[in-house]
Amino acid sequence: MGMRSLRVRAVAVLAMASLCLAACGGNDEKGADAGGGQTLTIAAPGVVSSLDSERYQGFISIDLLPNTAGTLVRFEKPAAGATKLQTPEQIEPELAESWTLSEDRKQMSFKLRETKSQFGNVISSEDVKWSIERMISSKGVPIAKILMGIGGWDTSNPITVTDDKTFTINVAKPNAVSVSILSTFFMTIYDSVEAKKHATPDDPYAYKWLGENTATFGPYQVKSFDPGKEVRLTFNKNYFRNAPKVTEVVVRAVADTSNRLQLAQSGQVDIATAMSFDQLSALEKDANVRLERVLYPNIDTLVPNLKAKPFDDRRVRQAIAHAVDRKAIVESAYQGFAAASTDFIHNDFGAPAVDRPLTYDPDRARRLLAEAGLAKGFSMELAYNAANVGAHSEQVAVLLRAQLAKVGIDVKLNNVASGADFDAAKREGKLQSWLATSTPLVPDPAYYLQVFYSTGGLTNLQKYSSPTVDDISRKILETQPGAGRDALVKQVNDFMVGDMPAIPLVDSQKYYVFKKNVIGFVSHSQGHVNYYDITKS
Repeated sequence: MGMRSLRVRAVAVLAMASLCLAACGGNDEKGADAGGGQTLTIAAPGVVSSLDSERYQGFISIDLLPNTAGTLVRFEKPAAGATKLQTPEQIEPELAESWTLSEDRKQMSFKLRETKSQFGNVISSEDVKWSIERMISSKGVPIAKILMGIGGWDTSNPITVTDDKTFTINVAKPNAVSVSILSTFFMTIYDSVEAKKHATPDDPYAYKWLGENTATFGPYQVKSFDPGKEVRLTFNKNYFRNAPKVTEVVVRAVADTSNRLQLAQSGQVDIATAMSFDQLSALEKDANVRLERVLYPNIDTLVPNLKAKPFDDRRVRQAIAHAVDRKAIVESAYQGFAAASTDFIHNDFGAPAVDRPLTYDPDRARRLLAEAGLAKGFSMELAYNAANVGAHSEQVAVLLRAQLAKVGIDVKLNNVASGADFDAAKREGKLQSWLATSTPLVPDPAYYLQVFYSTGGLTNLQKYSSPTVDDISRKILETQPGAGRDALVKQVNDFMVGDMPAIPLVDSQKYYVFKKNVIGFVSHSQGHVNYYDITKS
């Protein structure tokens, strides 16, 4: 089962009664092919309620919006079968034709290429300036502004325009991700000429209109949009690269996983996303479909509230870490579609191994509890919410309860039904411990450490604070990729395995189900299917 995470595998499905073709776009492909292009149909658990890059909605945003976004730079297209995420030196121009860095790396000077939006407006420095000002002025969760902060940008004076085609991004504290943050869909460059037509005094950045329409310089544009239900995309004929094979994309919300399974098995959709592990296990036996794994560095963890006793004692956290049988959790709750965590850095980063990887050692767990004065064990509450981690979270929680009981820890489970209540309780420090998953929006260890484990990090909800982690993670951020940076990543990873700010459980993995004739997929850095790569044989 462990080899499943390391390869692309052929899979198959049993014949079954057909579902209604009209509900699945059965006629879309014929019409598109008649016009010289192919149509891709996708069954997803949900469809975004807003197309605006400022309105992040988790995986359904990650799966869709990189395909409509036009960004200044992008990560190079990875090789088929790549097993390691791209690094900051693998950035190439996209809407920017070129860029240069000043000697002190505080000025990133860009030159725009000649390209147009779907509305025929030529990209200009004013579009970039307006888009960046929009990011900084965001009224939602300002993820783009947060990325700028991690990239060391001067957010008080982020951009200096030279002329229509050249401008400079000003960086106060340059680091390894100053440029690469520009590759994420959160940093979409909008056609400001068109967007301003739909702005109002109460909505100067056209949030309402851009929530329902695309006005970008990217490869695909919206053709029709039914928020939460369906979005249809078409190729932007003004995009500067050659036309792809797939010129039409239909993404439909199919909330029930069994229905998505039926659509995949019957061949009525080209791609199905967010399948359950038991469904993936069934699909791997079917020759009509294929599973593809996306490189995406999520680690599922047990997070202790470090302000709540006895979790303020490092020995207790270490004891829990050694009481967990990760391989059993992978084989049971994840059905082999994951890997047991050995440390705090996901395998997809390709980081050096730690000196003392996490192990299942219940005897050591008991000794550590005894050293902490808890030889008779203790009681704790473990909260979880399926919307935050996944439908498998309850099974993980039940397994953890049984495993921790073997070393004298009595776990009371708390299934928090409301995702909003769950998030609020974490932020307010009301939970003793909980299950969580990390979703680093920039595929870089420095970003991951800054957000999840540095003092004051955006999702450091256990309130962990370590001068050592802060210092080393800052050095990683400031160090360009290479042997020196790898050594720092190993150093902080070794330290965290000893300090145990959380208990890593599983290096989770993300799979898509492809119809057998849908080819061309490679795993891009944002953890999505790039429609531009795809063709149907």
